Amino acid sequence: MIRTFGLPCVLVFLSGCVATSYNVATEQQETLFISTEREIALGGSVAKRVEEEFTLIRDPELLQQLDRVSVRIAAVADRKDLSYRFTIVEMPEDEPNAFALPGGPVYVTKSLFKLVQSDDELAAVLAHEVGHVVAKHTVKRIQGSVGLQLLQILAVGSGAADARTSQGLDLAFASLLTEYSQSDELEADRLSAKYLREAGYNPGAAITFMERLRTYTQKQSLHRYSYFRTHPYFSDRIGLLRQESEGHTTFDDYINRKNETGS
Repeated sequence: MIRTFGLPCVLVFLSGCVATSYNVATEQQETLFISTEREIALGGSVAKRVEEEFTLIRDPELLQQLDRVSVRIAAVADRKDLSYRFTIVEMPEDEPNAFALPGGPVYVTKSLFKLVQSDDELAAVLAHEVGHVVAKHTVKRIQGSVGLQLLQILAVGSGAADARTSQGLDLAFASLLTEYSQSDELEADRLSAKYLREAGYNPGAAITFMERLRTYTQKQSLHRYSYFRTHPYFSDRIGLLRQESEGHTTFDDYINRKNETGS
């Protein structure tokens, strides 16, 4: 357990790792104790856990679509210090889903391809997940929720693989399946609209996909790996996307929000 570390050692360790930098995407100064090198190592280690837990899909047609869309989204991402990698997986109770890991790995489920109806809509999903990576949302969430346990995970960068590191990775993996803050989700939506425009896709596709997603979700029960279980109200997201792509929201967005919130 992490308590075997003395507090003075922890403080010395952290003081040598804390870095403050300006994030172009979020337009904010950010203070983190995970360097880009550690972030990439962490993402790679958690990716191994993901690919042990879920089935990798090698469907040539789906991979071809994923490749042609993802290369354009990755090319316009604000962070150029990462190599983005996109993979298709199949989860238990395979729900339409997508999630990103620290350092660039992005996963989409096979069933997501049944829900998207165009390259533009797939691009909207990928751009949203890349937005999380660029804004370092997962890094911040793990850093905030795991706390001192994160020191175990940081050891992965030097090749450690003991029980404490394994426990830390379990915590990191679990955190990926819990919710982002609403502000994180809306920030990723804002970035997705920007990346869609810059990559030459139709930003309005994010709205049509989100509307279809809302309809689908209302008909489904929520499962352990449900993408929708952890996200803000659809009306909030659609309203923001409409504002970003069309410059306005609609009365329907307002009515839908009242219906979702009950207020």
